[in-house]
Amino acid sequence: MEYEMEELIPLVKELCDRYTGKESTSVTYEAAQRLMEAVLYCIHETTGSAEAAGVSDGSRSARMAYEYGYELAVQKVGQARERYNRMAANFRSYGNRAYEETFRQGIPAFFLWYDVRLKPQDHIITMDYPVMKNLEGLCGIDAIWEYLRCMEAEQKFLARFPEDYIRQVNVARCADYEEYYINPCRVMLRHVLCCMLADIPADKIRFGEEDYMRLKEEVQNQDRGGLKRRLTRLLYVLVKQKYCEDEKLFGYLEYDMADLAFELQNWLWKQAGRN
Repeated sequence: MEYEMEELIPLVKELCDRYTGKESTSVTYEAAQRLMEAVLYCIHETTGSAEAAGVSDGSRSARMAYEYGYELAVQKVGQARERYNRMAANFRSYGNRAYEETFRQGIPAFFLWYDVRLKPQDHIITMDYPVMKNLEGLCGIDAIWEYLRCMEAEQKFLARFPEDYIRQVNVARCADYEEYYINPCRVMLRHVLCCMLADIPADKIRFGEEDYMRLKEEVQNQDRGGLKRRLTRLLYVLVKQKYCEDEKLFGYLEYDMADLAFELQNWLWKQAGRN
């Protein structure tokens, strides 16, 4: 629902008073713009809310939407903190420094400094650890909430494998993986799916020449779209057999299928160029 500026400006004015502690009658244009973004962020939080739908018939004022959206954001922060605390008890970074520091230091810093009233659109931390879902366009608690959901899915996937095996697979992919912004879950997922695709024993950490030849045959026999569909079917089998058909986990891991198909075909193209 769109609101006129005359409804929004009084809300921004109130935030300006909070921002300055009522010690100044003016703020910079940049500060006022950020406070307007704060108002709009909270109003946007009501989008898709079943409770908000009951008052979305045009009679809801901007103030009502803003205050309700603010409360929703506060609730989401609490739920995100609960999710983080549940995850923290068994969280494993598998030696990757970016993963460890983002989870153990970055996320707590967000909860410490996040300002729902004045800066709800600011998620504070840089989220350097790369999850498989594209979170571009999300900000504030919405970004952190989705970031945690991605991490939770990765932890669930990795928990079914021995930690030493995960580390060895990642080292085989990149000897210094502990120091780089690498996603251990993505590396492990791709390894398992490539094993399934080429009928290679899943416990094999490093592929030999024969393994690469079998993988090459599977990749070159289909276009990128067909390869993506094949990988997605293999992923479905994996999740069905090992994770009790967890739809949410499947939905998250599926985000990597298009990139994996692209990288496999790119690898095949590079191999052809060397021959």
